[in-house]
Amino acid sequence: MHPDLSPRHASCLLFDWDGTLVDSQYANYRAMAAVLSSEGVDLEQAWFDARTGLSSAEMIRTLVDERSLRLSRPVEDLVADRDRMFLEEAHTVRPHQEVLQVVEAMRGRVPMAVASGGARHVIEATLRHQPFHSHFDALVTRDDVDRGKPAPDIFLHAAELLGAHPSRCTVYEDSDEGVEAAHAAGMTVIDVRPYTRLRFRSGT
Repeated sequence: MHPDLSPRHASCLLFDWDGTLVDSQYANYRAMAAVLSSEGVDLEQAWFDARTGLSSAEMIRTLVDERSLRLSRPVEDLVADRDRMFLEEAHTVRPHQEVLQVVEAMRGRVPMAVASGGARHVIEATLRHQPFHSHFDALVTRDDVDRGKPAPDIFLHAAELLGAHPSRCTVYEDSDEGVEAAHAAGMTVIDVRPYTRLRFRSGT
């Protein structure tokens, strides 16, 4: 485990899903871009990458507001198609090794939960293919709360399920919205981006 990723004295660990536990960024982008292309929308990956802390529905609504788009189908239908496309590739998604090392090292030592802005059925389907599929004590998703990130609801609900005070929780995140949500929840947050992207900078 990289020393900067050590949770130190945390009573519980909360892990974001996409981009933190798993390297699903490009698969998620391809699915979203394909769905929006059917609406005549060209989704740039840079725009998508800057908003990965949002749920799919919130991302589409943000895009609609920013570009004054008129969609031919409800947002919920677009999200369902996006999820279906992504799940066709769920078996190809791999864990971020740097974060996997944390999960493996802390398994059985403190309670751990996945706390994600994604959809429950998508995460559960993808989780089955992961080496850490049985390591977590709880799964909290955007489906379980009223507000998604950057609101703190997902993290607060996860801490409640684990019986831990928010101030004793450490969150692992990879998005600005997730970091903001962790701070709003009064939790310690570790931004994994400098560590999960090291291999890309080194060309490995």
